Amino acid sequence: MKDLNKKKIISLTKITEPFLMVDNIKNILNLKSATGIKKVNKNSWFFKCHFTNQPMMPGTLIQETMLQTIIATLYSSKRFKDKICLITSSKTNFFSKVDKPTVLNINIKILNMTKLKVEATAIIKNHKNIKIASGDFKYFISIK
Repeated sequence: MKDLNKKKIISLTKITEPFLMVDNIKNILNLKSATGIKKVNKNSWFFKCHFTNQPMMPGTLIQETMLQTIIATLYSSKRFKDKICLITSSKTNFFSKVDKPTVLNINIKILNMTKLKVEATAIIKNHKNIKIASGDFKYFISIK
């Protein structure tokens, strides 16, 4: 089991602030599961520009937290050293909005993997264990 800090996530995914949606990833079980952490605070950039009269985190960014957690977890494995994963299918369900400071826990599982495909699922809950969203994702594996 290993953990990834923000610097390592940036190195693996080539995604930087402000679009980086995961602060760290812990409890990584190689190519099986992990938990991403995203701290949302009152100064988070999206609160300033998304529904300014009733600020909230956009659903696309909530979905992006799941996608980035999955990708960083995959890329942390030696099997993906020279590979890139391209999203081919996503299905996301939303259950609760993120309109206040909170900590998002992104629990991901790798469901199936072949030479060319990865299937994964994710569930996001806030610091009060309220379900925010869930998703099912498919990726195509390619050489970089």
